[in-house]
Amino acid sequence: MHALLQPAPALFALFGLLFGSFLNVVRLRLPAGESIVHPGSHCPHCQRLLAWWQNLPVLSWILLRGRCHFCRQPISPAYPLMELATAALWACAAAASAHQPAPLAHALAVAVFCWLMLLLAALDWQHLWLPDRITWPAIALGLLWQGLRANLAPAPVSPLVAELLHSSGLQPTLPSALLAATLAALVGAAIVLVIRLTYWLVRRREGMGLGDAKLMAALGAWLGFTAMLDSFLIAVFAASAAALLWMLFGKLRRSATDWAAMPLPLGTFLALAAIAEIFHPGWLLHLWLRFSL
Repeated sequence: MHALLQPAPALFALFGLLFGSFLNVVRLRLPAGESIVHPGSHCPHCQRLLAWWQNLPVLSWILLRGRCHFCRQPISPAYPLMELATAALWACAAAASAHQPAPLAHALAVAVFCWLMLLLAALDWQHLWLPDRITWPAIALGLLWQGLRANLAPAPVSPLVAELLHSSGLQPTLPSALLAATLAALVGAAIVLVIRLTYWLVRRREGMGLGDAKLMAALGAWLGFTAMLDSFLIAVFAASAAALLWMLFGKLRRSATDWAAMPLPLGTFLALAAIAEIFHPGWLLHLWLRFSL
């Protein structure tokens, strides 16, 4: 019975391909205001509905040689890449959960988190948009997961939070786990809101969007304070490096004095950093402490 509850990486990878295909549907139709259910999968150029064999994750793109069967227009390689990325992350979720309490539940939670983060990363990269229809459910699911963890695991909060609770005479129970996750979500949103307000006071224009604040709240709910802060620092460094590279190569044709106004998809960097954190939470802070102490 215990073996049946162990997540199989190969099976998770297969389902990852299927959910990666669904991710492509959502990332394309949601910005266009279209239903993600109707009509069925179709070519965005000629609008012809696809046969089942033209809609197989990755395989169909290879068989069709990256072109629509009907109009011969090119099919973006982003389709199979997103499917493969989802499959790889879901397989990693299964493998990383083998020694966790309730490994199947843990693997499913990590897989859902990675799916949400990939979707938000793609939407922000393409449209500079982190929709409420994704970020609010992500926050709710994160808090729900923390509640489930409190019933599944003997230590439902991170070691840092557990130590703080212990020093305060409290135990890491369900209420304390939910309280810690809620506070981490509020702190994550507050970080972005403070930076947003400061930027507006200095430059009289909007900097970070409210979508970034909600994404940070989701990261706090799912990851806890330490890993959420790790994600933020990594994302800021990565976004700054990307801005510098774009300026050096003249991609945006902006002057160096106007670098702060460059439209950077910070949510993309936040989401990708969070994916790393879900597998190795707080690694940046732990690395810093190792070399500084």
